[in-house]
Amino acid sequence: MPTGDAHVHLFADGFSGTYGRLLHDETFLYEELRKNFGIERALVVGYEGETAYLGNTAHILALARDRHWIAPLAYLPSQPAPSLESLRQHRDGGAIGYSLYLSDALGARAVAAWPQAVMRELQAQRAIVSFNATPAATAAIAPFIDALDECTFLFSHLGLPGRFPQTPTPQEAATRLQPLLALAGRQNVAVKLSGLYAITEPCHDFPHAAARAVVDAVLGSFGPGRLCWGSDFAPALDFVSFGQLADDRLLADLSASEREAVMGENLDRLLPPPRERE
Repeated sequence: MPTGDAHVHLFADGFSGTYGRLLHDETFLYEELRKNFGIERALVVGYEGETAYLGNTAHILALARDRHWIAPLAYLPSQPAPSLESLRQHRDGGAIGYSLYLSDALGARAVAAWPQAVMRELQAQRAIVSFNATPAATAAIAPFIDALDECTFLFSHLGLPGRFPQTPTPQEAATRLQPLLALAGRQNVAVKLSGLYAITEPCHDFPHAAARAVVDAVLGSFGPGRLCWGSDFAPALDFVSFGQLADDRLLADLSASEREAVMGENLDRLLPPPRERE
């Protein structure tokens, strides 16, 4: 059973996915799910990359004010670079870090070129940064990571290697993930065990056997101490149930203590105590 969730979305009007908007009170449903599954903390990832979700950062910061279990990340576009004022406003509003969506190398290079004053502010905040980054973007983001040794970086969805219609060989998985695996030597970089629907074909192919080689490749480079389970609520509910999202059979080769670390303890270690944001 998970005790921490490293990738959650909460939208004011609900996520509009493959079948339209299925949930109208995502926060209420997630609170019930976290009680039933024993989830103590959740990293709630801000997303404003589409017009329908503008204002999501303000929404999750407001939710976090009276929900100790929410660790909120403010959304930042790759360009233009954020202002110092906006970063400080996010911090003062309760954000423990930021989410960045990088679909290509161009966006990653734009982030790596942010002004030094912005970099110093992120360092001072010791920000947690969540990346949704393709391999091409990941290959270009290393200078940004190397400049921010006081920050913590989490790569969502096992590095977004793309879909495999059949279970890949270990070499095929490692080749797709090479830009992510190349970052394993940076001890402030971790990976989220999330978004398995984005790896298998079809998306609902539970238990996502085609993802096994990808999981093994990440574990082989980062180890179980730097892998954090995430549900990707609510987008993942388009394809599987929450119970299936919380299934840990792809971690069957790990010890019980290692599985517990992946399913929540690693995230708890990375997050600041709730009182530090109050």
